[in-house]
Amino acid sequence: MSTLWIIILVFAAVAAAVACAGSMFYDHYLRNRLAVQERVKELSGIGDSTRSASLFKDLKRLADQSIQRRTFREMVDQLFEQSATTLTLRQGIALALGLAVGFSLPAALFAPLTIPLAACIGFLLVPLALYVKRFSRQKKLSQQLPEAFQMISRSVTAGQTVPAALRIIADDFDEPISEEFALCYEQQNLGMSRETALRKLAQRTGIMELQLFVVALLVQERSGGDLVGLLDNLATMIRKRLKLQNRIRALTGEGRMQAIVLIVLPIAALGAMLVLSPEYAQSLLDRPWLLGVAAGAQTLGALWIRRIVNFEV
Repeated sequence: MSTLWIIILVFAAVAAAVACAGSMFYDHYLRNRLAVQERVKELSGIGDSTRSASLFKDLKRLADQSIQRRTFREMVDQLFEQSATTLTLRQGIALALGLAVGFSLPAALFAPLTIPLAACIGFLLVPLALYVKRFSRQKKLSQQLPEAFQMISRSVTAGQTVPAALRIIADDFDEPISEEFALCYEQQNLGMSRETALRKLAQRTGIMELQLFVVALLVQERSGGDLVGLLDNLATMIRKRLKLQNRIRALTGEGRMQAIVLIVLPIAALGAMLVLSPEYAQSLLDRPWLLGVAAGAQTLGALWIRRIVNFEV
């Protein structure tokens, strides 16, 4: 079989794999999106009754905000905001372009055919770092929420107002929750309505538990209710959820280890071949497009395994 046919077959296989992965991802995303919409309609009684509880109306509004189609610029702005980075959007783009150029220069010297791959890797480092920082920040914030909710519950029981309880969280807790609640408190002091400040808090963090907390405060402000009991129940629910997540993480540890081995093993094998049999490894280095295909397949496999062992609770 000629080299041309091998290239064509490899390209077709990679294109088919990417198309299948994209189709499965889109189907999963669309199915989840429709399921959320149906659940919101069921809770709020849309189509069945003209009357909806205030809680369900607020749930629908927050859910609609989370599932509505956003422009690419809005998603990028939200990523920068939720990651709490000091970089502006222009600085982030400039840094990504600089990394792309920096990665392309060595590729241009040693393997010119890999310049596009090197540029893509360099450019994607910035959004990858932002995603990792956002994930780490949201995880830490979620771990702080039970204690924060119980502190608010104790403060309200002692006769403090909700804004005063938010100030206590801002003063006594560590970041990132102290930073978020301090901003919410200052926004109210500067004239912003409580509802707007709380909704911005929920949107800024992107955490479902905080969205439920905001809905609870708004409903309690309008119609009354046992806010203390609700906050205690919410704190208990979050603790159980975190405990279940840790248990799932322990049970899926084998899958994550397999992913690490499958990613590291080919790289280690290539390094061993470069040391033990440079002539044999040179046949691969002389065809940079094979390295690009291998890197793409490795990335796709890692994402696939990550999707299997990571799921929402």
